[in-house]
Amino acid sequence: MAQTTIYQYGAAAFAGLMDGVSNPRSIRSYAAEEAIPLAYPVKLGTNPEKEVLKATAGAGVIGFAVHDHVREQASNGAVQFGITETVNVLTQGRFWAPTSDAVVAGATANLTVADGTLTDASVTAGIEAFTQISVTFITGTTGAGLALVEVK
Repeated sequence: MAQTTIYQYGAAAFAGLMDGVSNPRSIRSYAAEEAIPLAYPVKLGTNPEKEVLKATAGAGVIGFAVHDHVREQASNGAVQFGITETVNVLTQGRFWAPTSDAVVAGATANLTVADGTLTDASVTAGIEAFTQISVTFITGTTGAGLALVEVK
């Protein structure tokens, strides 16, 4: 059967998966100072040259923990980097990120502090802007789900 439809972006697979065609892309490696889930925003840790922690605010986020081929899903469904494991931190490029609500393609992404998801809602209590990076939604969603985002 012939292919009759082509899409600009691939289908969302899972949080933390990088977009295979985005260029430029920059990934840095750090040690996890605590357990860090895939696609979670990270900040520099106690030793800022070597370690990262889960971000607790929009200020200080340097990038997002992205997929590698070593992670295994735990029995509770979590996929994360364990303490002292090497974390791949995407500081520039595109990846699939979880959203806390419906988002619009082209909108600026903000951080939902409670769970590390992204939203295009305005900055208010519990929603913070990123200050060291910019994050833009490339695709939209109709509710909470996965959206392709670009980090610069």
